[in-house]
Amino acid sequence: MNYQSLGFLCFAAVVMAVYYTIGRKRQTAVIAFANLAFYAIVDPVHLPFLTAVLLGSFFAARRIGRIYREADQKLAGCAESAQKKQIRAEAGKRAKKALYAGMAVGIVLLAVGKYTAFAMENLNAVLGLFGLPGLTVFRMVMPLGISFYVFMAIGYLLDVYWKRYPAEDGFVKYAAYLAWFPHVIQGPIDRYNEFSAQLRSGVPFSAENLASGAQLALWGFFKKLVIADRLAILVNAAFASPEMFAGFPMIASLAAYSVQIYADFSGCIDIVTGVSEMFGIHLRKNFNHPYFSRSMGEFWRRWHISLQEWFKDYVYFPVSTSNFVKTARRSWMKRGKPRAAEILTSCFPIFVVWLISGIWHGAAWKFVIWGMFHAALLIGSNLLEPAFAAANRTLRVRTSCAAWRGWQMLRTFALCCIGRVFFRAENMAAAASVFRCMGRFEFTLSGILGPLAWSMSIENIIVSACSVLVLIAVDAVQERTRIRPALAQRGIALRWGLIYLCLFAVLIFGMYGKGYGSAFIYEQF
Repeated sequence: MNYQSLGFLCFAAVVMAVYYTIGRKRQTAVIAFANLAFYAIVDPVHLPFLTAVLLGSFFAARRIGRIYREADQKLAGCAESAQKKQIRAEAGKRAKKALYAGMAVGIVLLAVGKYTAFAMENLNAVLGLFGLPGLTVFRMVMPLGISFYVFMAIGYLLDVYWKRYPAEDGFVKYAAYLAWFPHVIQGPIDRYNEFSAQLRSGVPFSAENLASGAQLALWGFFKKLVIADRLAILVNAAFASPEMFAGFPMIASLAAYSVQIYADFSGCIDIVTGVSEMFGIHLRKNFNHPYFSRSMGEFWRRWHISLQEWFKDYVYFPVSTSNFVKTARRSWMKRGKPRAAEILTSCFPIFVVWLISGIWHGAAWKFVIWGMFHAALLIGSNLLEPAFAAANRTLRVRTSCAAWRGWQMLRTFALCCIGRVFFRAENMAAAASVFRCMGRFEFTLSGILGPLAWSMSIENIIVSACSVLVLIAVDAVQERTRIRPALAQRGIALRWGLIYLCLFAVLIFGMYGKGYGSAFIYEQF
């Protein structure tokens, strides 16, 4: 039951009808039951993994909360500062054990389900170097959405451990959050305190929420079915036979993939966010028109925002304030090398974040290389920023002019496309083949247009070009204003005219039905 399927829409409609008619006090229970039902309908084999993470993180957080409450009671009746310090230290140790136990459930299931085959293949490669027989590689079940709900569970546990908010005592409320069916498979990665606050007093029926959410979901269907799935025809052909796409066609196909993955992923997020809004639940923003970014740092603040914020809060800051970084910084400062200490403090956490990010995206060396590629870009940008600024001053570059901003956006998009090669290629050998083909140019009309015409019909090329232009125009408008609230203020003729235009575009030009369409790209993560 993919998010773009009729089955998902029917399921959401049935749940919504029950949700708004059963009464506010029972809405959370309706959501929790619907979550498990949705996951069981998709494939029951994945349900034990989700249940284990639910139970493990829920009871670990309750244990942490109970430890803190017991410590507070002891502190209330204690007057000596030394004894208070001992109570806090003991409580911290016990809470940390509960934290590690709760995190271990999700991390172990994620590691076993996602990385078993990868680890065994690399172990066999090492054994082969010594002439030893390899082990039989077996592939575990890849639990659907486990990368997303494990990160949400870890974030919840750390927030409770850091006392950002108390542990939830009601399992149904926690299950409604962690397994919320619109976002359990592909995110966004929400925070418990933000999600639960919206259900605390129940959600009244709102025609405004219904209309606004439906509009966003419709735009998501346009991105996915009209743009992403049509561009997939060209992209799949190019990466399957890169030798036939030498030079410009390969570059064009790579740019098409960057648009495809954006339309695919952000389209999915729009669908699930829109459906969630129809329930009166607002999810975290996950995209902010990333291809208008002027640097890679800005790009990653606009792309998959919830994941980047998760890494910032739960990886970057803890690593940058860790004992290892503090000790190393003091050591460099004592040696009279403040620049080295500054580089370590700013760059090492970036390296760790992108190493984990690459591994999170997939069990393959290509994802590790992809992560290291972006780590190198971000670290290099930090280190060379003073030199770039000095060069601009020397050359008297007008960094505020539109041409310079356009160049920065084009450069950022090009760097992003290069990184996408590792992301899309089957393996490192295939990635190398793509790079080789990008450098072989044929300056003939057939060499430039032939592969594009061979892979796509002229009708698909025209629809793709027009729909991408529409996407760019809408994103450009959204950079300056919020379209849905602005649309709600317009006349009924304009408002419904645009809605019907988008609906008919999806129905007429959408790639759906038997033999068409594809799963969302980020489902594999």
